[in-house]
Amino acid sequence: MTGCRGEQDTLTVAWHPWPGYAPLQLAHSLGWWADQPLRRLATGSASENLALLRDGRAQAAALTLDEVLGAHATGLALRVVGVLDVSEGADVVLSRPERSTPGQWRGVRLGHEAGAVGELMASAWLAAVGLRHDEVRMIYATVDQHEAIWMRGDVDVLVTFEPVATRLQQRGAVRIFDSRMLARDTAIVDVLAAHPRALRAHAAAGRTLLRQCFAAQRHLHALPVDSAYRLAPWLDLPRETLWTAFRGLRLADWADNRDWLVGPPPRLPDVASALTRVMHANGLLPAAEVPQGLMATDWLPLEVPA
Repeated sequence: MTGCRGEQDTLTVAWHPWPGYAPLQLAHSLGWWADQPLRRLATGSASENLALLRDGRAQAAALTLDEVLGAHATGLALRVVGVLDVSEGADVVLSRPERSTPGQWRGVRLGHEAGAVGELMASAWLAAVGLRHDEVRMIYATVDQHEAIWMRGDVDVLVTFEPVATRLQQRGAVRIFDSRMLARDTAIVDVLAAHPRALRAHAAAGRTLLRQCFAAQRHLHALPVDSAYRLAPWLDLPRETLWTAFRGLRLADWADNRDWLVGPPPRLPDVASALTRVMHANGLLPAAEVPQGLMATDWLPLEVPA
């Protein structure tokens, strides 16, 4: 039966609203997936993405590098097949205006996502301001709950990221720390991760997926008005202020991906090594060792996509 495609032939990709994943969202919104063996699963958080990968309902997903490392530690041996973005200020620590100075931070209720970038940012902020973990009260919440806990007054300080950060700052939240202030070798990187068995089973679809991501980046820069119309509802931001959510974020193009995954030498192993040490020191990994076979270049175009 022509035109029919089985589920087993389709590469299912999961991602949640985050400006760094805009090329994925744009490629899907522009209808480029219509004739391709690609399927999107919309989620509300990285936790959902990981759950879908574990259950086999998705074969690839957008995650942070530390989430991929954490997945390896629990037996989910994902491969980094592409780098989507690098945070250069897009991950933030916000405070209420009345708790925005150092003398008011001891004893605060600190909201953040457990086991991911939130832990790293929370630890980095605490170290920067000279506080111990036991001097604040930790409140754990996934990113899709951040606005609700802020509006209810459940937290005084919140580790979050775009587009939530922009929306909360528009309501008066004060930025007191961001990813530009992290140690030089501790980068927050968003990646496309895939099951090892998907590398060959969905090779053609995976290559198409990355080519379309790079093409969508070009669309975003060449046609910002059209892109804003498509992205604003997804990020739940007004079109007029949409691009503020992209400040502090570097979308990774083909050349960046070659730098991170191919080199010579590839940048990803060094950043992953530094990250595993930070995560191990904070109790997020059982050992400070980079997993074998962490990255794969099977889907990355050999030449600059046209």
